[in-house]
Amino acid sequence: MDAKRTGELIAEYRKARGLSQGELASRLHVTDKAVRKWETGRGMPGIDTLEPLAEALGLSVSELLSGQRLTAEELPKAADGQIVESMRTGVRRARLGVLAALAAVGILAVLTVGLYRTAHYRASVAESDMTGLTAQAAAYLGRNGGDRWNLDYDALRIVETERRGDYLAALCTDDQGHWALCVYDRDDVFPDRWRANGGKPSLDDGTLGSWNFGTGGDAILIFCGGGLPEAAASYTFQNSGITYTCPIADGQVLDIFLLPDTSDISSYPEQLLDETGAPLDGSSEGTAVPVP
Repeated sequence: MDAKRTGELIAEYRKARGLSQGELASRLHVTDKAVRKWETGRGMPGIDTLEPLAEALGLSVSELLSGQRLTAEELPKAADGQIVESMRTGVRRARLGVLAALAAVGILAVLTVGLYRTAHYRASVAESDMTGLTAQAAAYLGRNGGDRWNLDYDALRIVETERRGDYLAALCTDDQGHWALCVYDRDDVFPDRWRANGGKPSLDDGTLGSWNFGTGGDAILIFCGGGLPEAAASYTFQNSGITYTCPIADGQVLDIFLLPDTSDISSYPEQLLDETGAPLDGSSEGTAVPVP
């Protein structure tokens, strides 16, 4: 299609019929501005306008599209309807293609989000799911502790859990005199589910241990221990010049402290105290180094 030649043909036959641009526009239910664009080659009639325009000018659709008069042998007028329908079909197919592409993108996006959510769901467990929490602890601590410790991760069981804010801790044992701490982060997709992401792979029986880290200026201090001496009534630690003293029950410790607005994540010295507040010698492993 040559827009300029088609425009010149429209102008020629409009004038030959004694029609102004406004009169032709009125017959076609378009604006005279549209007619001016056609005639100057700056636009083309729409598909639905071709047949009524051709009829108004005494031309065929084929002649409008070719920009010149054609003989009957070159293309019969009866073919006009087929040409227009073919053009409409092409437009419909193009629209359907665009819609199909958009639908495919939408489906892909839904599938991607679904897979992302599924992966998160499978990688995390509910706080009440002790079997799931234990399996995560055994896998995470065993992977990071390996053969360096005597703890039997296959026999691991959770004896106590503690939650504070976005952190969940579990005190674990293999019932062979070995203990461990597993720390879980709250899942960022499913807030009621948790994933193992730290901890202390091994802790000797009767010893107080800790696992400390910082996030954005906040200090997270977690204390743990099992099989503690009967004489241990409490334990103490220091952070940012403040001394904290906490009770011990049933020979076990599992406490989480969230200390805001501080860059100090230390907790040394950590000590077990008897009921008079006196330190028990050799009762602490000191500040634990976080699992990488």
